[in-house]
Amino acid sequence: MLVAISQRNDLNQHSDLIDNLENSYIDYLRKFGINPLILPNIPESIGYYFTDYSISHVILSGGNDIDPVLYGEVNKGNLSVSKRRDQTEKKIIDIAKEKHIPVLGICRGMHFINTYFDGKLTDKLFSGASIHSHHVKKDHDVLVLSKEIIARLGRQIKVNSYHGFGISQNLLSSELMPFCSSDDGLIEGFFHPVLPFAGIQWHPERHSPDDKINDFLIRNFIGRGLFWKK
Repeated sequence: MLVAISQRNDLNQHSDLIDNLENSYIDYLRKFGINPLILPNIPESIGYYFTDYSISHVILSGGNDIDPVLYGEVNKGNLSVSKRRDQTEKKIIDIAKEKHIPVLGICRGMHFINTYFDGKLTDKLFSGASIHSHHVKKDHDVLVLSKEIIARLGRQIKVNSYHGFGISQNLLSSELMPFCSSDDGLIEGFFHPVLPFAGIQWHPERHSPDDKINDFLIRNFIGRGLFWKK
């Protein structure tokens, strides 16, 4: 089993673009016997990796902001966007869709899947007056909607939260279905009813208030269970 994972694309101190992936992803995934293939942000050549390697699963990692232009908004210039990354991940999803490869989106990865299927994002989370402001760098409870997860872990789980953008009910793509949400109406997890794609808002690779939900989802992801058994 070869699991590919996408990377951030940032400017370094010399104003050069660099790809980078937090070691926490590698350390976390190794707990499940995964030594991931790290994909570079080269949209024009990304298909090579899916041709020359037997990639069976894909993780779209966190980090960077998605260019608001992709979901019909204006980029005001204050975001950590990377057109190279946006273009690379679009091609990754194109290939995964064609080959029916299971995909897990983590935080930004979840956001990108939503925008790929014509969903949108809200950026109101950082405002102190926002009803969503408690999502930034805080643990919080999440209501589970999936019967399979409820049967194993109950109706409520606790997750970490490190996101400035989010997906409210009215911004979720019509092609996706939620499997958990917060009490203030943000989608915390979704899946595609036909394709083996799912996304989670929290970061399983970081310190978590509840490792059981993370382990359950990752084991189902690599075992092609739950939302990925299609």
